Amino acid sequence: MTSSRPLQGLERPVDWVGYGSVTLLFAAARLLYAYLGVHFDVTTFPQFMQFIDQKLLSTRLLESLWYYHANPPLLNLFTGVGIKLFGPHAGAFFAVCFHALGLGLAWCVYFLTARLSGSKLTAIITSALLVFSPSFVLYENWFMYSFPTAVLLTLAAALLHRYVRSGATRWAVAFFAVLATLLLLRSFYHLVWLLAVALLLVAAQWQRRKQILIAAAVPILAVVLWSGKNLYLFGEFSSSSWFGLGLSNITTQMVTREELRPLVERGELSQFALVSRYKQPWRLFAGDVPPTGIPVLDEPLKSSGREFNFNHRQIIPVDRIYTADGLKVIRHFPASYVLGLVMSNRLFFSPTSMNLYFPVENRRAAVPMESIYNPVLYGVSAQSGMMRSPDFGLTSNAVLEVNPSLMLFVIWWLVLAYGYVQARKAFVKREEDDRPRAIVIGFIVFSMLYVYGIGTAFELAENFRYRFDVEPISFVLTAAAVTHLLRVVLKRFARLRAARRSAATADQQ
Repeated sequence: MTSSRPLQGLERPVDWVGYGSVTLLFAAARLLYAYLGVHFDVTTFPQFMQFIDQKLLSTRLLESLWYYHANPPLLNLFTGVGIKLFGPHAGAFFAVCFHALGLGLAWCVYFLTARLSGSKLTAIITSALLVFSPSFVLYENWFMYSFPTAVLLTLAAALLHRYVRSGATRWAVAFFAVLATLLLLRSFYHLVWLLAVALLLVAAQWQRRKQILIAAAVPILAVVLWSGKNLYLFGEFSSSSWFGLGLSNITTQMVTREELRPLVERGELSQFALVSRYKQPWRLFAGDVPPTGIPVLDEPLKSSGREFNFNHRQIIPVDRIYTADGLKVIRHFPASYVLGLVMSNRLFFSPTSMNLYFPVENRRAAVPMESIYNPVLYGVSAQSGMMRSPDFGLTSNAVLEVNPSLMLFVIWWLVLAYGYVQARKAFVKREEDDRPRAIVIGFIVFSMLYVYGIGTAFELAENFRYRFDVEPISFVLTAAAVTHLLRVVLKRFARLRAARRSAATADQQ
């Protein structure tokens, strides 16, 4: 029976050489990409739909955040604080923060790889591959929630290792606090996922169940309170009011208007089943509803007069309709949905650097490194292809960039299979030395499967961007698997050579 008390003597001295090496590699990569022409892109704000209007963030920050239902609040809170503190220089502040996150992510990858592979050399090689990768640099220089999401997931895995190895409550609290921060940053990560992580950790560390539940209570409560606020104000227990808008891409948009129209005429689908939110966005904001007096809910357009305010009060009922229509379309047209799944998988297993929303000059600057990385890591060229984009069928001229990698697909599932076998040791074996590694690998596997499932089943557009969330931890798991395999092969060769030497000695005698 294992003890529930913190293990003593397990804290290791700081590996200054390793972290220093990673820091130098990170700096060298930044200098290289700066020379190639990559720069920090802050043009996503305020034009992207994920951002509250700049004027409101400057003058009515707290009110706008309180009445914000479109997404969790932290991206806009961070943006608003930057604007208030630094005004016209906020872009420089955002750039410094993102580069600091990049260095922190590199350190976390080094820490995790060293612990899970047992090799500092493997950890340095993995960190070098990561910090020089085009995807890492392009997302680090793109002002959106994608890069901080990857940082938080990787940091959570590192904190989980510290907790399971030491048993100290502070590491458990830090682990769940980071996960709660992730949920309050990105609606992709649902409360159900957080609860599942907590319950699986309890199952793997049953002797520490009380400690785990206490550590998880406040972070989970924070997420519940935010969703509860939305339930009280808007009738939706959720951190986002956009689920239906995304679902329509892989459901309603996959079917032609000619096939949908009879269902609309019979009342089985709403009129919104024939409305494209891309080509007819103004239709989402129509309606004679009395104003609330709260600009972030009332104004259909941002102050620029060009971008729509997707936190408008009309989005909530419209999104419900889109969700209902999307689920009905799956039942009526299952073959179209299956085709959508095939397309979303092709995008998911494309290089994550393939993002049309990156600045053209950044994409162009990264091409020399993509020409090296894509063939080596993915087995594809740096030149992407195109496929038809859903636009009420696949007959329009709309296209999506795609570069599917069969090699990536195979490696992804082989690594997950390896991770599953290793993670089972947390439940079927009781050796204390194996448990931190097994539990952290289990968290990585669970997160990768969650991102794959949610990222391909309910959206079709930027599925490769969702995979970037877990790309750093998938690097870690792949490195651990390859190192393990090499050790097994080398041990077998050593045994074979020893057996041959013994046989030769016996013959001489």
